[in-house]
Amino acid sequence: MKTLTGILLTLLLLGCSNEDPLRQQGVIELSDAFSADFDLIDHFGDSATDERFEGKPMLIYYGFASCPDVCPAALSTMSASLEAMGRDDDKIQALFITIDPERDTQEVLKAHLAFDERILGLTGPQENISASTKAMRVYTKKVPMPESALGYTMDHQSQFYFVDSSGSVRYALVDSMLPGEIARILKHLAN
Repeated sequence: MKTLTGILLTLLLLGCSNEDPLRQQGVIELSDAFSADFDLIDHFGDSATDERFEGKPMLIYYGFASCPDVCPAALSTMSASLEAMGRDDDKIQALFITIDPERDTQEVLKAHLAFDERILGLTGPQENISASTKAMRVYTKKVPMPESALGYTMDHQSQFYFVDSSGSVRYALVDSMLPGEIARILKHLAN
């Protein structure tokens, strides 16, 4: 009986793998109201505008380096998703755009992202970060924490944004998706 159950489960999973990966829970199609325009600096000190990455799809996450739990989990998912893509991981430019440029300098982002060289950290002046979050419609809010040595934290939404090779924002992916699911979507969209 266990063998029959295993065979049925395998067939069910194989049958599901042929479905359109964009038709699953957690994939949100976005309108033209979302824009990936940005004029920032990468964690190596080089200019990083959206035009620099045109021709290559992007997976963008907005967060901050001193985030205690949400951002590290999302970055881990991003890294594992790229890993699950195998040899296709170079078809996507993964970006971590800080929402806390006051603390997230180039050096901080470089150290924070040292665990995965495929993820490029972007920072810049507050007005440029604000312009980017506004264009992408990302909610952020500085929250004072007078009892903490940090002084404040950043409240923000947590999701991944897929930008196609022409620079159009196409989809938001909820950060609770499994890396294998995200990798399947990215492979589908990058081809």
